[in-house]
Amino acid sequence: MPKAFAADEETLARRAHRELRRQILEGRLTPGQRLPLRSVANSLGMSMAPVGEALRELARDGLIETEPGWGARVRRLDLVALRNQHILRIALECEIIRQCAERATEGQLDELEKIASELDSRVDRQADPAEVFEFDSKFHLRIAQLSGVASLVEALQANQLIRLLARGSVIAHDKKRPYREHSRLVEAMRTRDAECVERAMREHCVRSMQLQLDHFVGGDLGA
Repeated sequence: MPKAFAADEETLARRAHRELRRQILEGRLTPGQRLPLRSVANSLGMSMAPVGEALRELARDGLIETEPGWGARVRRLDLVALRNQHILRIALECEIIRQCAERATEGQLDELEKIASELDSRVDRQADPAEVFEFDSKFHLRIAQLSGVASLVEALQANQLIRLLARGSVIAHDKKRPYREHSRLVEAMRTRDAECVERAMREHCVRSMQLQLDHFVGGDLGA
């Protein structure tokens, strides 16, 4: 019986984690908002044990922060913290694409090209921000997976979540982006030239960073 209870609690914790993460990333739980354990558990219709585990996991994800005397709250990103996350992203993605260009087969690059084409199409027609982020995340994570370095995949996933707190995918709606910018990354990888692919990815990431930082300065993202 104890094992069954533990399994049930684990399932509830996963459900709580998934729901709270969704609310944070959709902006329903806002940066700086407190997350009292009892009230959060009540809102989810769960006991405090699985919700407490979900909050600990969200803290490990970097989406919430804890402070003595305050408890848990949705992580707040200021301009410096957001810029630091983008700088980390640049370092990660540049190494990732170098490794991918070296290891990926032509068939795998064809797969990336298909994802890139679908993503660029959504950016060009200003599709729903959530849809754009889904394809953008899929594209960059697939490059990381094809790098063959699991630790880079994990690091990039964590970085994506934290940057999403700043609602960066909204930019796709009102900012002009270069034509076929993701497909051009795949074209660079086909050259198998490490310096070429790193330069292409660096330019892509720096452009993304500037767009999001400008958006943040404009006051559209909240505190």
